[in-house]
Amino acid sequence: MKFPVLCALLMTLPLVGRAATPSAAPHAYTITADEWAQPRSGAEMAAMAPVRAAVQDWMQHPGYRIVILHSGDEIGGLWSGEVHDWLVALGVPSTAIASRVSGENESSVTLSVEP
Repeated sequence: MKFPVLCALLMTLPLVGRAATPSAAPHAYTITADEWAQPRSGAEMAAMAPVRAAVQDWMQHPGYRIVILHSGDEIGGLWSGEVHDWLVALGVPSTAIASRVSGENESSVTLSVEP
């Protein structure tokens, strides 16, 4: 399976800024509201540590998917949709992405790489 250039770029860029924040679950990466509030472009998304780490993790686990865990309120649903769209733009097939309400933190979303 071939991935677009940006997906390949994710594998070569060093992690920029702080390291990805793992949540309690293995294979999970949290994007805070402060991180998400930064201006976004393809290059910025590819360099965002939690996004980059989640995509790299997913690429190393064939058959897994990236699950976007969000608060379930209107803002969480919109945020989840934006993250989904950026992941697709970075080369992750839409069929490898799911969204699930976590009922937890309203100020973050978590990307969980799951079988």
